[in-house]
Amino acid sequence: MIAKAKPIAHGAAMTNYATKHNRADIVLTRNLDEGFTPLAMWGAMETIHQKYAPKFRRKPFKKPTLRLEVSPSLEETKGWTLNDWYQYALRFLAEFKKVAQTKDGKKKGSGKFNLDRAQIFACLHFDAKSGIPHLHIIINRIDLDGNLMNDSFIGEKATKAAHTINVERGWELPEDIHEAHLKEITDACYDILRSMPSYDWDSYKHCLERCGYKVHEQRDKQGVLHGYTVLRGNSRFKSSILGKGRNLTSTKLEDTWKNLRPVAPRAEKPSTAVGTSRTAGRKSLVERYAERLNAAQPKQEAPSKFRKIVPVDGKNYSITMPLEAYRALENAIEMPDESVPFENVLHTAMLLFMNYVDAATTVSESCGGGGSTPSNWGKDKDEDERDWARRCANHANWLCKPMARSVRRNTGYHR
Repeated sequence: MIAKAKPIAHGAAMTNYATKHNRADIVLTRNLDEGFTPLAMWGAMETIHQKYAPKFRRKPFKKPTLRLEVSPSLEETKGWTLNDWYQYALRFLAEFKKVAQTKDGKKKGSGKFNLDRAQIFACLHFDAKSGIPHLHIIINRIDLDGNLMNDSFIGEKATKAAHTINVERGWELPEDIHEAHLKEITDACYDILRSMPSYDWDSYKHCLERCGYKVHEQRDKQGVLHGYTVLRGNSRFKSSILGKGRNLTSTKLEDTWKNLRPVAPRAEKPSTAVGTSRTAGRKSLVERYAERLNAAQPKQEAPSKFRKIVPVDGKNYSITMPLEAYRALENAIEMPDESVPFENVLHTAMLLFMNYVDAATTVSESCGGGGSTPSNWGKDKDEDERDWARRCANHANWLCKPMARSVRRNTGYHR
């Protein structure tokens, strides 16, 4: 079983989707009148929102609803009735409440997480393609007493609740399922590369799609590919976690293809009989002249520094970093969301590398991210330039992530 949770702003649309236009089975309701239609249940939640709106006028919030998706496997739910799903929903909500209730639970306001006083309804779905049943659970974050539920790390808390129930019932653990799917996709990628007579991204992508996966590309404004994600059902696998040593990322894919190709045996040169020619072993005048010409010309060394000007709010920031550090930084960039441009994450990482923390925060907030960077941010005394670049990239990935902004304000960044 796996479980997901996140706060949302589109409660009405989610209610309509969760109930499949009144065609889904309502498994459980709490603190809602009997016989309510799905949209009427959402209307009752909105009534609570409006009732306590003055309380949150000074500190408004944009996501008043929690959306949860709980999905056991097809084998785990074989033969279940609606009553079985009802008992299962009760057990999950009880464990979810236990995990989510923090030390702040005794305080007033946002620290409380009292699901017993919350408006909740759960609907049973069946996946259109796989037929796997799963629950959609909608929870009003403002309970009947006007307390706002804390949504900090809400996704991780749902995962912990699911893990406890998996162990309790002897079900397969989500991390084991994830590792199996990860290996399955990695093996498929290697097999496709081995079978390709010449490297071509479009052919590679097409073969993955023929295997039943979906491929989402991450391209910049110029159309240059900077990354991709493989989708298996509802699960997403970034290219950075596939393979070994990130060798299935878009920047290393062609080199991996070359390494997987069989090495052709080298043909031996026929031996030349001694004395067959008076010129054997001698260099021609043209060859000797070319050698002298090449020796006289100064060799052009490859640039050892990467330089760029990054404009932020009308001010230009000069970036200068070792080329190896830039390559390490670029390879460590991961697209946190499909809506986030690659350049934003890259520029944020480069600005962090140069300790332009305020400018980096501005760039991350422009794409819907944000958060805080420690006041003592900087390169450690004995830290390698490439390691420092990778750390900047990892922090940029986190800063530019557009979800759960409230989590960032509360937790900050931890190395």
